[in-house]
Amino acid sequence: MLLAPDPAPETTAVPVKDVDLPGATYAPDVSLASVARAATLGVQVYPSVASADFAITGDLDDMHLTVSLAFTPSPENQRIKDEISTELIPGLEIILGTSFARTTLDYAVAAPTLTTAPVDAA
Repeated sequence: MLLAPDPAPETTAVPVKDVDLPGATYAPDVSLASVARAATLGVQVYPSVASADFAITGDLDDMHLTVSLAFTPSPENQRIKDEISTELIPGLEIILGTSFARTTLDYAVAAPTLTTAPVDAA
């Protein structure tokens, strides 16, 4: 098993700060549908995400992000919601070069799927 070496004692961690990207503009060759699809697939890796759908609509001056997620009951759901708000959405805005004019977050908890027990033939 490979382990990363311990950081040197004089190494200090520098917190990541939000950075204004001067001159950042929307790249016309970036497909809004592709960005939304990538966000959807990225969130679906969490075991407690039963379904996810990101949609980006509107034009450059009035883009609207709609996020619809259904979770199965899990203690990690709040962490996922926080990551979407604090990391994923700002990351999408950086990729697109503009902020969303509106963001709609629709979270629901899906009922756990009940499976029937196998019946033994007598």
